[in-house]
Amino acid sequence: MGILSIDEEQNFYMGIDFGTTNSVVSLYSNLDKQVHTIQIEGDCLVPTAIQFEKDEEFADKFIRNFGFSARESVSVYPESTVLSIKRLLGRDTPVEIVVDKEKYLFMPEDIAGEILGFLKQKTEEFIQQEYGTAVILDSCVITVPANSTDKQKSKTKQAARLAGFKEEGISLRLEPAAAAITYAIDQEKNKKVLIYDFGGGTFDACILDIEMIRENEPKIEIISTYGENNLGGNDIDNIVIDMIYQKFLEQTEGKFNLYDLNCDDGISAKQKKLAQVRMRQVATMTKERLSVSSSVKVNIAPIIQEPVPVNIQFEIDRNSFLTYKRTNKIGQNDKEYVGKSVEDLIDSSIKIVEECLASAKVTTEDIDEIILVGGSSSIPLIREKLQNKFNILPYQGKISPAFSISQGAAYYSKLLNDDGVSYEVTEKTVHAFGLEVSGRRFMEVIKEGTPIINNELIVEAKHLLETGVDDLTSMAISVYEDTRSNLENRHLFVYDEGMKRLAGTTLRGIPKARRGEEKVKVVFKLTTDNILTVMAKCVSTDGVETILTVDELY
Repeated sequence: MGILSIDEEQNFYMGIDFGTTNSVVSLYSNLDKQVHTIQIEGDCLVPTAIQFEKDEEFADKFIRNFGFSARESVSVYPESTVLSIKRLLGRDTPVEIVVDKEKYLFMPEDIAGEILGFLKQKTEEFIQQEYGTAVILDSCVITVPANSTDKQKSKTKQAARLAGFKEEGISLRLEPAAAAITYAIDQEKNKKVLIYDFGGGTFDACILDIEMIRENEPKIEIISTYGENNLGGNDIDNIVIDMIYQKFLEQTEGKFNLYDLNCDDGISAKQKKLAQVRMRQVATMTKERLSVSSSVKVNIAPIIQEPVPVNIQFEIDRNSFLTYKRTNKIGQNDKEYVGKSVEDLIDSSIKIVEECLASAKVTTEDIDEIILVGGSSSIPLIREKLQNKFNILPYQGKISPAFSISQGAAYYSKLLNDDGVSYEVTEKTVHAFGLEVSGRRFMEVIKEGTPIINNELIVEAKHLLETGVDDLTSMAISVYEDTRSNLENRHLFVYDEGMKRLAGTTLRGIPKARRGEEKVKVVFKLTTDNILTVMAKCVSTDGVETILTVDELY
């Protein structure tokens, strides 16, 4: 039997929810007209984890372990195991791993590519086993948080290329938008819906308008999407970790610091890393159990063995879980949520929902349905606060909060590659984009909430840029993003709060002329991947142009 490329036989459409803690893969099959969420190693929720070990036959090569085996190995080999790589995508700092006491450096996108390649391989094996067809998957849709930067999106696409997907076959879509499609496919009447997505590493809110054109043919318009890249279930876990760590500090009278690997306090760096891993594992389990139980007993015996054995045993009830204020810094760069409680984090998510409502110009009364997505959305207080705010119960149905994003990504993949789909999706820009002009003012080019038609949006700046002095031959082009929803009172200056510089380049070779005679046209192109390209061109007959892709110039 020959091996067919997915481009040659369009029967399968792959969607990946590449999560901070876990990843999920779904596949739409034209053969049975169904979306299948794939089990990998016996579970649909696959830990986003990788562990490296030396190959005994080839000293210069590694053996990679993925998923559950990698996550389980972290308690034994914390220095060669990588978790939560999604939070590092977009950073230029390499990840250090230690294998057999030797240090190695990997870029975050390289590690993400390894994990995506593992998911791709397992999906191809699923197709072979279930359908008897050997297929090489060239294309996929990968979901990203709503508030992802262009650089994070670019690195995600780079990871997908490293995994073996073709450049032209890789598409990115916003996580809440993907979840929205999964919900909308089964609807029978017009609705406005709030997607509340509290994932492992990020929080996103999305408001969509579902209009039923005909039976089973929804038109889905994404009215507004807002998110926070540094607010997720991991931050809730850190609060529980802090409760455990505080007990440890009290029992040891503050003699030891488990988060300072260089501190000479009698505990080895490896033992400290193992203690950190055990606290995180127990914290995650405690958070999950407190969604269904009023209290949970915490038992880590021992948390360290040398220089003295220390056992941690105490009980956490749901109220203390919600109200305890973070005291300690957990990790090298972790300080944002010190002094915050779980309830504070939930309130922060509600404020993002309010921004999303304001951007969409709708009220709580306009929302017909609330869909909860992401593992941390199962916390009872979230359901309670949303019910009080909107006066409706969040939706409870056959859609799994854990699987809805990947299933929506599979539907999206079919939409992008199959002209015969029976649903339509219209996306809008999340934020406004523009340029810095004289006086450090912000000139808006793309408005927030502008529809992206046919997978791309091309907007020319209403005003031409002019040379400010005689004989000027170059001009700086600085691109900014307005990250706050403030439609009534737009930002005037690029240094205002909420303004984010994305990239910059220089247009060179402008013909010499008197001040103001030479003018420059600027065109913004934004794709549904939310990757921005900016073109600046001198409009004179001898004019020159420059093109910058924002994600490549961070």
